[in-house]
Amino acid sequence: MLMPDTISWIIESTINPIIAPGQLHGDLDVKRTGAAHVVRVDDAYQMYYWGTGTDDYNRILLATSPVEEPNAWTPQGVILERQPDAPYNFQGPSFPHVVRVDEQKWLLYFAGWGQPRPDGKLANTTGVAVSEDGGSHFSYISDHPVLALDTDYDREGTGSIYIIRKDGLFRMYYTSIGRYFAKPENVETGHGDTIPYIGIGYAVSEDGLQWTKPLPHLLIHPRGFATEPYEYIASKPCILHDGDLYRMWLNTFGTAYRMRRLISRDGLHWHWQESGIDGEMGVGAAGCFDDRQRCYVSVVKHGDDYRCWYTGNGFGTTGMGYAVGRRVNSSEPPV
Repeated sequence: MLMPDTISWIIESTINPIIAPGQLHGDLDVKRTGAAHVVRVDDAYQMYYWGTGTDDYNRILLATSPVEEPNAWTPQGVILERQPDAPYNFQGPSFPHVVRVDEQKWLLYFAGWGQPRPDGKLANTTGVAVSEDGGSHFSYISDHPVLALDTDYDREGTGSIYIIRKDGLFRMYYTSIGRYFAKPENVETGHGDTIPYIGIGYAVSEDGLQWTKPLPHLLIHPRGFATEPYEYIASKPCILHDGDLYRMWLNTFGTAYRMRRLISRDGLHWHWQESGIDGEMGVGAAGCFDDRQRCYVSVVKHGDDYRCWYTGNGFGTTGMGYAVGRRVNSSEPPV
């Protein structure tokens, strides 16, 4: 059995973001700066993040910072531009996630934004690019998504992902859009009267390019009426294999995104942790860049601390914040 797992967070960005739109790359990210994936390379952090520029197109950008000074970010330029001739990625990539295959070869997964759909549904699928120089430059592998939309739980689209490599396999946890449905009566939503059903799917691969889906169902479902407010989205996982546990941070949506966490012994059977109506990290004070939501986290371990970069209001239109977490011992009974 698993004991309840509590992490206490100190928000080190309060009124203003750690990284504001346009701060690092000017016109290239002035409309959105968010949804980062931060990885450590020797004595530095490399931050891959979603930027939207004055042209309204999405791109993946890179910044670096010393580990000992984790928010002294230096811009390193564009990693991926859009694919204007590829329908699935016409508006450009977002939600980057990088995987080091070896010292030189890296894979970068992203959520591509296709041509806007006339029915108003999300135009998202998951793509991949490759680097042969240790994550400094990437090129697209294909003009098509890397994940097929071929199950009942992802037929309407896929998006952001997180990969754990174990026992020779790439294990992918991915945002899955299964269907759209009429909102329940008397439920407030952030998507109007027709809402998406979004959860976390699971796929495995030997090479990171050819994927199979071993489960006939979502790995993690939104909890619906089992929590408050009514929850119909569970998305964008971030996972650490931390000691004897896997810890997954994800984003749930009822009327705004909130950060939640689950724990697991094996990476397949997950237990929700209690986090209250405003999630594990809460929201900022009125008037702050994150007073509506904190979401899309990237967490890295540094000693006993969890360093966390998160996205503020408007999915990055107000920039990114930073928090430091530490586990709190619990004497509650096991779950």
